[in-house]
Amino acid sequence: MLIRTLGLAVACAVSLSTGAMGQPTGPDPKNGADKAYFLKAALPLDEPRHLCVDTRGFGDTPKADESLWVHTCKDGMWNLDMRWMWSAAGTELIMPQYELCLTAPEPATGADVWLGACGTDTARWIWDKARLRPAANQDLCLTIVQAPSQMTPVGATFPPKYRWRGLSLSECSQDAIERQIWTMAQPIAVDQPILPPAGSLQD
Repeated sequence: MLIRTLGLAVACAVSLSTGAMGQPTGPDPKNGADKAYFLKAALPLDEPRHLCVDTRGFGDTPKADESLWVHTCKDGMWNLDMRWMWSAAGTELIMPQYELCLTAPEPATGADVWLGACGTDTARWIWDKARLRPAANQDLCLTIVQAPSQMTPVGATFPPKYRWRGLSLSECSQDAIERQIWTMAQPIAVDQPILPPAGSLQD
């Protein structure tokens, strides 16, 4: 597996400059990335199109110096930087486009999660009743932060009005379950980015 890429990503704001509703393009799929899945919040929370675990870069290189977040699921556009698959052993979540894995270098409450090298202890996860627990500390769950979703840097100008929230490790609890349960789902087969339902999101 490749070690963490160090180059900075092409900014989303640049990549999305292809037109108001034109589909931004990215590199061709690698390692079966076009057959991989969204790691998607099971409940919509405050984003009716759901939130998916995403890198903060776009295209050839993810932003390796920034933690992962959740972002409006990128149905109807290039989204290989949001697609995951389980390793053959079922213990690692791989982003095949970059040959990197979901990692928790500091398995402690409030710690960020990152794209990092596969085959390490920090890349091992346990899928437990729709929750993701780092193998190094199974009292914790992958959790969307409680703060409301915010508009992305291009959200004010790009018609789909994409949103994001932070992502970290938190104690697995019934109080937070709506932000701790996940599903693996294929993107919706549409040809254009999905617009938010009228009146569903505040600017």
